Amino acid sequence: MRRLFVLLILLTGLLPAAPDGLAIYQKHCAECHGDNGQGVDNEYDEPLVGDRSIKALARYIDETMPEFAEHLVVGEDALAVSEYIHQAFYSPDAQERNNPVRQTLLRRTQQQHRNSIADLIGSFRDPIGFVGEQGLTAYTIVRRKRSRTSLPLRRATAPYLDAEVMASIEGLNPDGFRMNWEGSLTPPETGTYQIKLRTPNGAKISINQAGSGTPALIDLSVSSNNQMREETASVYLLGNYPVPISVSFRTFQEQERSLILEWKPPHGAWEPIPDRYFSLISVPNVAVVDTKFPPDDASLGYERGGSVSKAWNEAIAKAAIQSAKLVMRDLRNLAGIGEDDDEPTRVQKLREFCIEFTSRAFGRPLTPEQKKLYVQNLFTQHTPEEAVKRNAMLTLTSPYFLYPSLNQANDSYGMASHLALSLWDSIPDQVLREATSAGELQNFEGLKKQITRMVKDRRTQQKVQRFYFQWLALSEKENLTKDPETYPNFSERHVADLRYSFTTFLHQVTWSNESDYRLLFSERELFLNPRLAEFYQAQHPGGSGFERIPVPDKQRSGIFTHPYLLTAYSYHKQTSPIHRGVYIGRNVLGRYLKPPPNAIEFKDSDFNPHLTMREKVTELTKAPSCMACHAIINPVGFSLENFDAVGRFRSHEKNKPIDVTSIYPTEDDRTIPINGPSDLARIAINSPTAHRSFIKHLFHHLVHQPVLAYGSETMDQLHSDFTKGDFHIQNLISQIALITAPLPANFETAQN
Repeated sequence: MRRLFVLLILLTGLLPAAPDGLAIYQKHCAECHGDNGQGVDNEYDEPLVGDRSIKALARYIDETMPEFAEHLVVGEDALAVSEYIHQAFYSPDAQERNNPVRQTLLRRTQQQHRNSIADLIGSFRDPIGFVGEQGLTAYTIVRRKRSRTSLPLRRATAPYLDAEVMASIEGLNPDGFRMNWEGSLTPPETGTYQIKLRTPNGAKISINQAGSGTPALIDLSVSSNNQMREETASVYLLGNYPVPISVSFRTFQEQERSLILEWKPPHGAWEPIPDRYFSLISVPNVAVVDTKFPPDDASLGYERGGSVSKAWNEAIAKAAIQSAKLVMRDLRNLAGIGEDDDEPTRVQKLREFCIEFTSRAFGRPLTPEQKKLYVQNLFTQHTPEEAVKRNAMLTLTSPYFLYPSLNQANDSYGMASHLALSLWDSIPDQVLREATSAGELQNFEGLKKQITRMVKDRRTQQKVQRFYFQWLALSEKENLTKDPETYPNFSERHVADLRYSFTTFLHQVTWSNESDYRLLFSERELFLNPRLAEFYQAQHPGGSGFERIPVPDKQRSGIFTHPYLLTAYSYHKQTSPIHRGVYIGRNVLGRYLKPPPNAIEFKDSDFNPHLTMREKVTELTKAPSCMACHAIINPVGFSLENFDAVGRFRSHEKNKPIDVTSIYPTEDDRTIPINGPSDLARIAINSPTAHRSFIKHLFHHLVHQPVLAYGSETMDQLHSDFTKGDFHIQNLISQIALITAPLPANFETAQN
């Protein structure tokens, strides 16, 4: 009876109807946000999208919207418009429904371009064999007899000579002697390396110039009256690609005798080259293209080959010319031409080399039409050597090389090219090519075997190292130096040491057997050398290298409290809870944070000098419109305030105890108390949103395509496998490569 009574009242209009979310949006919101939340120029041009729940969004609207008229949409109206916005265009489901995501035709990024050329030319040389022993092989000429000597040098067998070292070499002629160092150098990352040689004697150094006939990188072989000389040169190297290095030294009847070799790597500082980058193995030259490319497109938050410009076309042409010169410089070895080969045999080998060169570049056997265009026509119209040079340039400017997906059909060759590009930023190696030709990629077991092998490769390790810097938004952090008056003992060398400490920690977590994502946040020890140990007041066990040791504050919690990240997200003189909160909140915890409509610059001079940084940030962000995002940002940043701008632990600021307690609002409208970095770490470890953020960033970095381009279920599948598999990072890398591979139609999916 009561239901009938209520129905009669509704029919007669005596009770108000439920609020109409669409009508409210059109009346109060569309003017600034657009009819479909797309944004409006000169009003609020950002799309109206996010990850808040309906209730959380309603609360935000109730308190802050419309701007300057917050009383107009409150209570049930705020809830109604929140439901409409959420379902129409705000939520991830709505975004996917309204804007279907597809795979994009992409060119090679500059990293992929350099790696691919290096591996393409290198594939015609003997493969590199790796040994673990560090240092270089040193040779001395003692009493006119050349002998191989294991020298007890102060820096193992690195190129370094002083009076103490020379006194330790038995039988060394005091009037004069020669010494050579040979082996390989493995650069830690891609970029330009500054090399410095200092000596009052005769010396020279060659890097990546074995048997090339080119002048040494630095040549001080002509002595100058025993006066100390110093020369610096630059060389572009690829990260984790070993290159040959040789250093020679000679002295004769000279009073002063010494040799010092130093380098300044990208993001590093001048220092003697550490032994960990030297190896006793001999390696061939690496075909390094040092052409300057324009920056890759990063408009989606990750680098990809999504843009083409005049500058890019010019760079591609220059890179092809440089690559052709590298091919011609070592053509006899690359093509396997012997001293006794007659002219017809030599020409035939050059033809076969060109066919194989182009085939490896394209990732599949050439069609008859391609053989004619890229090889036969060239040999008909030009001399054999000229044909080879033109073949290299034509191949490396071909769309089939520049746009790998053009060759990634649903067959074994397409799958092999996809794996090499995703895991290595390169082309298939010999093992993968042979497996492809043998049909081993036609079934799950064969495919899994290759992925497992490839994930362990040094090129995957290098690519994953770059991922961490992209995920944590550290790639853009170039200058981490601090005010010398505020931090007088913190130098450029400390920054370089911290970077190595950070990458070593990430490498150990990722490539250990556990490979556990959770360890990124829970580990409490740091990798420190004596210099860092002294600065952070830790006890180093001895020696000159990096050791994993605890720090006295006992408050560390993985990457969140690593001094490198804390230093990167601090001001020149003081901490920055806002920077720390924004980047950790957005990239690690996966929260959607919009840039403020009107950015407010933090000016320390605007505040009372007796205020702590927390008090200043609280004052700056107290407006309801600011707190919409700073309710997330501030708790994250405040939780790390026990660590100063160089990552040292402190308990007081401005003679006040530091308060790190806050309330963190989750995306599903819960609240979590935070009392320092350990609580922040637990959020990253336990939050599905944080897990999915990590997966998304890794996916983008490996594949360079959005996750949704592979189906709405892809992220759910990856997340489920990741959590059920004990958060194993290496397995996640394998799973991403597998789930995005273009499987052949006859692929055997059975998993034994």
